[in-house]
Amino acid sequence: MGKLSLEAKVGAFVVASLVGLGVIATTVEPMKFKRGIKNYSYTITFKNAAGLEKDAPVRVAGVTVGKVTSVEVKDGKAVVKITFTKPVKLYRNAVAKIETMGLMGEKYVEIDPGRPPAPPLPPGSEIKNTQIPASTDEVLSSLNQLLTKFNQALITPDGKNRLAVIMDKVAKLTDSVNSAVNQFSDLVSENKESIRKVLENTMALTESLREDLPQIVENVNQLTEQLSEITYENREDIRKLAVNLRKASERAPQIAKNLDEMSLRLKELLNEENSKKIQETLINIEETTRELKELLSKVNEGKGTVGKLFNDEKLYTSLTKTADTLSKLSEKIEKTKTYIGFRGDVNTRNGEGRGVFSLEIVPSQDHYYLLEVVGDSQGKVERKKYYIETSGHPYRKEEIETDYRTEFTLQYARVFKDNWLHPGSSFVLRGGLKESTGGFGLDYIFNDKLIFTSDIWDTGRKDSDGDDIPPHLRIGAKYFFKKNWFIYGGGDELLYHKWRGFYIGAGVRFGDEDIRYLLSSMPGGIK
Repeated sequence: MGKLSLEAKVGAFVVASLVGLGVIATTVEPMKFKRGIKNYSYTITFKNAAGLEKDAPVRVAGVTVGKVTSVEVKDGKAVVKITFTKPVKLYRNAVAKIETMGLMGEKYVEIDPGRPPAPPLPPGSEIKNTQIPASTDEVLSSLNQLLTKFNQALITPDGKNRLAVIMDKVAKLTDSVNSAVNQFSDLVSENKESIRKVLENTMALTESLREDLPQIVENVNQLTEQLSEITYENREDIRKLAVNLRKASERAPQIAKNLDEMSLRLKELLNEENSKKIQETLINIEETTRELKELLSKVNEGKGTVGKLFNDEKLYTSLTKTADTLSKLSEKIEKTKTYIGFRGDVNTRNGEGRGVFSLEIVPSQDHYYLLEVVGDSQGKVERKKYYIETSGHPYRKEEIETDYRTEFTLQYARVFKDNWLHPGSSFVLRGGLKESTGGFGLDYIFNDKLIFTSDIWDTGRKDSDGDDIPPHLRIGAKYFFKKNWFIYGGGDELLYHKWRGFYIGAGVRFGDEDIRYLLSSMPGGIK
């Protein structure tokens, strides 16, 4: 039997690698590492869990103590399963609610553990007390209904603007008040002398009463005593009359004093200075009335900002559309997640290394966008051809150059659920720009900690001798040994025998919550 060719060996190696990945995916259970802390799980049923996703944090008093392990729908309600990774004792009066981190931050579950005398809530139970804050859509919907009712309230059954009708009545009432004030002013001016004489007579009468009234009271008392002796048979009636007269005599000085004070006040009120003030007040009322009528006229005609606000229906329509647009935009921003990471690895065969800064933008669970900035110590080989003329004879010359420029990756990734090999896992198909060349990638997300990766890119490349070599092929795995830290490795340059070897590296990856925490921890950082 003849020796196998290089292409046959490479093909056999690729087939064996794929078969091995299939065996691992179907037989190996997820790796779980425990640190002596027992996890406790509970279930919560919400009427609405919009925005809450798997792996969202679970907090008690603002401290992360666990995470959401699943979000499912049952009987038209959201059934959320949570797992505590830190010891927390719950009671049967515990309350669970969905909160938002910041105005447009991610959703998380806040737990009030409850307190005695309620009995403890054992693991695996359901937290029955729940609270759901009003969503932005509900607030905007209520605002839209309020604006609709307000607009309807402004229109009368016959189609007129209620504000315009009210303003017209106010204008008529103002005209009537102005006319009455004018008439009163004219009346005061015409009878000014008569009023002054009446006040003088009143003051004279008051002075006379003050001097004569005590004597009159004395005479009345004497007359009462005489009548009591003469008319013995009517003494009871006369006694009552005397009592009433005595009371009147007691009140008379106070009445006289009040009349005196009233006359003085009227005299002060009708002096020349106050008369001028009254005249100025009337003039100001007339000017105010005229300006109010002009303002109401402009409002009814739709002039000015206020007039347009009450009469322009297009403005109301624009406000409604703007509110709907802002609602949709806020919903998209709220669902979008961002991940930032850095990793570095080295090829054990040729010693070449690379450093990668990555940015993942995840608008939904079924797709995301990947942007990477790559620094590669291997560089790219280019063959340059040019002509040199010597002694009048041109000849061609070639040079091999290596370029170490920074490279960029920009790919679109589509996520497909695995319902056949290992339910709960996912396939990810990537494509686009890979290290400044075309490339494709296929990933298999086995669970939250273990991910199998493969990439092929850089077709038509050359080696250091300027010879064409096969594309760059990598197949490996990535393992998260902590929430943000991971190690990765596998086979590198699998299609080129000179550089074929293994690669190994490590990296870190931060999500939205981690970035906000880091920024808030910095002096003067974002809170």
